[in-house]
Amino acid sequence: MSHSEYLLTDTANELERLRLQARVWEPETEAWLDRIGIQEGWRCLDLGCGAMGILGPLSKRAGKTGSVVGLDRDPQQLAAARAYAAEHKLGNVEILLADGYASPLPSGTFDLVHVRFVFAPVGRDAALLAEMLRLAKPGGILAIQEPDAAAWTCYPPHPEWDTLKNVILTAFRKGGGDFDAGRRTFGMLRQAGLEDVRMRAAVVALHDGHPYLRLPIQFATSLRSRIVDGGLMREDELTAAIAACERRVGDAAISGMSFVVTQVSGRKHA
Repeated sequence: MSHSEYLLTDTANELERLRLQARVWEPETEAWLDRIGIQEGWRCLDLGCGAMGILGPLSKRAGKTGSVVGLDRDPQQLAAARAYAAEHKLGNVEILLADGYASPLPSGTFDLVHVRFVFAPVGRDAALLAEMLRLAKPGGILAIQEPDAAAWTCYPPHPEWDTLKNVILTAFRKGGGDFDAGRRTFGMLRQAGLEDVRMRAAVVALHDGHPYLRLPIQFATSLRSRIVDGGLMREDELTAAIAACERRVGDAAISGMSFVVTQVSGRKHA
């Protein structure tokens, strides 16, 4: 994918958000991968891995006789992924700079092809699914994690928090993405003819200053140029809303729920 297609800017804020994202969702990812049943010796691909992706959980399951490829098109994110792999001594992980929609990887070579939060910001469902199918072995597993904003809330309600959430969803739509992409991935795999299609839903409770309460702030910061240039909010309005949310989420009385992550997997016909 090109830089212009990806909605979220390549900034230090976005790198921080992706690292936090990986940590927050890792327990739910671990539970899901256990259900999928990855075996030692498998060759796994984390397509659009960003700064961490699920490289750690995949590496642990593939083991010494297996391998993991983390692929992304952003050099800054991949530098962070290489540092993460080196720090945690993930010797079976290879990091590759390439276009996730048209990679140079050979067809039919992976036991598992995974993407997380790629359909939502970019769209182009058919092209991404076709690449995943191309890369999976006959009988291999496609695994997709995507968001659904239905549960994403802050309590007690706060107008600026709601404003940021709503403008983020609008910015995704105007940029060609869909924050609620997780609602359609189950049907997508069924329609593509995959077998044994299964879905799991995960949500995280946020309280006592949980860092994910700041997620609207991080998203709005990464999307600032699209929000302002697209006429969704004025620069001063956005700055004020972010500041108000910073004050709000610092209150220990605030609680909330994350967006839902739908975890869908299916087996390519053998």
